Amino acid sequence: GSDIVYYEKDSAEVILDKFKRCGAWNLVVLKDGKYFGFISKSRLLTAYRRKLIDVTA
Repeated sequence: GSDIVYYEKDSAEVILDKFKRCGAWNLVVLKDGKYFGFISKSRLLTAYRRKLIDVTA
């Protein structure tokens, strides 16, 4: 579903789109078809922000 992150194939862009579409702040992550954990929108955005700062610095 749109509220599940697939560890092997979903890029950060795809994951952010899933957050936007479902309105959730946490999404379940599956790896090899099994529960692997969850990812939070705020942590993903923080990591993205840091990467942007590194690239533009």
